[in-house]
Amino acid sequence: MEKIKNFLRSVRQELDRVSWPSRNLAIKATVSVIIFALVVGIYLWVLDIAFVRIINFLLSLRGG
Repeated sequence: MEKIKNFLRSVRQELDRVSWPSRNLAIKATVSVIIFALVVGIYLWVLDIAFVRIINFLLSLRGG
């Protein structure tokens, strides 16, 4: 039981040393990640549509 207490005490001490971001910075970072994910998702969606059209065109040339 003493080992668990020591472990939890050391975890608490480490967490006190962590440099936590401000609320404002955390919100800005979260919004940036969401926007980046949306941009990448839209980019991949456009590429998918383009590749499907290219493949369909090539298959139509073959007669299938």
